[in-house]
Amino acid sequence: MTVFAMAPDGVRIALHELGDPDGSPVLLIHGFSSNAQRNWIDTRWGDALAAEGLRGIAMDLRGHGDSDRPSVGYTVPHFLDDVDAVLEQLALPEAPGAIGYSMGARLLWRHAGTRQHAFRALVLGGLPAGDPFQRFDVDLAHRALRSEAEPGEMESFVVELAGIFPEHDPATLVTLAGEVSHTLFDPELAPPSAPTLLMTGDKDRRASDTRELLPLLVDGRFEEIPGRNHVNAPVSGTFRRAASRYLAEHLRG
Repeated sequence: MTVFAMAPDGVRIALHELGDPDGSPVLLIHGFSSNAQRNWIDTRWGDALAAEGLRGIAMDLRGHGDSDRPSVGYTVPHFLDDVDAVLEQLALPEAPGAIGYSMGARLLWRHAGTRQHAFRALVLGGLPAGDPFQRFDVDLAHRALRSEAEPGEMESFVVELAGIFPEHDPATLVTLAGEVSHTLFDPELAPPSAPTLLMTGDKDRRASDTRELLPLLVDGRFEEIPGRNHVNAPVSGTFRRAASRYLAEHLRG
């Protein structure tokens, strides 16, 4: 059953349950152009979480999945407010763990870094040390989406991802990427203090510099996901099991 949290601007954020319903809670946040169903549910993360006694709560980012898709309102502060709204809706007795992938990992880094007691432990997958949207031209991407211009490398990547799943609106996702790019990811501004496991595919060219984030963490660890790139890492059994095991170790007791 899908339930909704209400963001401060009235946007509904869809929440999906997986794993052990009586387990320790873990918030899951997918990447750009994905959604909870594609990133976590269809890829059997529920089995891995349940095996470690964890209850997964997967949110659809605004503009994705079953969440609302406003015409504007995709700045970084909007996404941070959405996580706050989800945590308020859940009203958990203690801080949960969290797993994020790619854009979801950047969001969790920012959220946990500015709200140091929001999460007890983090697993961040496919997280680059820089911001992939820093060279993104949103107007060019919109023209490319309408076949009116030849996109650059970053615009081509975003347009391709925006159209990968039929349940999404590509123009909305291009707008989203443009608004997010107004606040570039700077991991040095406010690193998380919670124990954090970083995981990246050993064939991931988009996040090949993840290890550079380790010195910023008080309690950080890095593990490679063998044989995976940025797109297919979330379906890795190694990723599922290592992430679930790490969070179970930090959420027990």
